[in-house]
Amino acid sequence: MIRSHTSHIRVTYADGASEIMSVYAVNEDISRELGRHTEKPIGKDLQVWLETKECLLDSSGGPAFVRRFADGTTVEKYYSDGKLHREGGPAFVRHDISGGTVEEYYRNGKRHREDGPAVVWRHADGTMEESYYRDDKKHREDGPAYILRTADGSVGEYYYRDGKLDRKDGQAIIWRWPDGSTEKEMLSR
Repeated sequence: MIRSHTSHIRVTYADGASEIMSVYAVNEDISRELGRHTEKPIGKDLQVWLETKECLLDSSGGPAFVRRFADGTTVEKYYSDGKLHREGGPAFVRHDISGGTVEEYYRNGKRHREDGPAVVWRHADGTMEESYYRDDKKHREDGPAYILRTADGSVGEYYYRDGKLDRKDGQAIIWRWPDGSTEKEMLSR
């Protein structure tokens, strides 16, 4: 439902050992129709009803979707008019029980970030991955679009332009080891 909306409806229910919370944007017509139900749908049934009415997930001051797993892992998603989107922060965030975190930035449903990596994965062992995206394609003008920093200090750099491995002034893939050597030096030994 991309029509103008006047309110939001929060839906919560358990799905197996997980707890789900979703927020949908609704217009006045949908609110009135729901109000006329003698037995209002709740939980998963309400979610299905809202989706058949073409209501969309929409963030209203917080995430539009949250899933809490039994092991303590949480997933949060921010939406605008049914598309992953968030101004000033990641639209997708996952914290897992091991201590790892994934943050993904979206603009109008596409991975995109102007001022840093659009995807950041922090693994529990200290490994970190960063991916730069422009309009849902790996891309970076001033450096590697994918960087992998392993727990042992090795660094992999992958250069992309418009979603394709590409580098005008050197190798598109470079590995640097903790001793300072690079992939090219290691291959020539």
